[in-house]
Amino acid sequence: MLKIDEIFPRKKGQKRVAEFLLRNAIRISEDGKLLVGEVEIPHTAISRVLGVDRRLINATISSIMKNPELKKIFGKLSSTLLLKDVAPDLGFGAIEIIPTDASSKGIVAGITKIISDKGISIRQITADDPMFANAEMTIVTEKPIPRNLIDEMLKIKGVKKVIVLS
Repeated sequence: MLKIDEIFPRKKGQKRVAEFLLRNAIRISEDGKLLVGEVEIPHTAISRVLGVDRRLINATISSIMKNPELKKIFGKLSSTLLLKDVAPDLGFGAIEIIPTDASSKGIVAGITKIISDKGISIRQITADDPMFANAEMTIVTEKPIPRNLIDEMLKIKGVKKVIVLS
């Protein structure tokens, strides 16, 4: 598991930039370019979003490129289409699961069993890595989830909150 806290123990700014790049699947090319797919993202764009100096972005990329483990990981990141924001427009259902502890076992299995037992197809599941603060899981289904299933989901050990996205 990637332990960014251990890699950037005294570099809070670089840790923040590295987490942002990781969360957004922004790949770092061999020559230090930031890429989403094959589209280059200017370092200044990232600095504006994070409200930091562009030099911090450059320093973070430099640190990542000097660390063989990080270089390998950040060199392979790949983004994917997320349906959660357009689910209602497509006639799909979408829920967000907020766990009490994202590393708890059985949450995904419990939620998907409830949905499956009701005969509802799952279109997409995305989940944040538990290493991130406020990790959550999003499930997009072929149709909106009935209220009684939400109540069942809230009974699963480790589920703190279920939010219906609309």
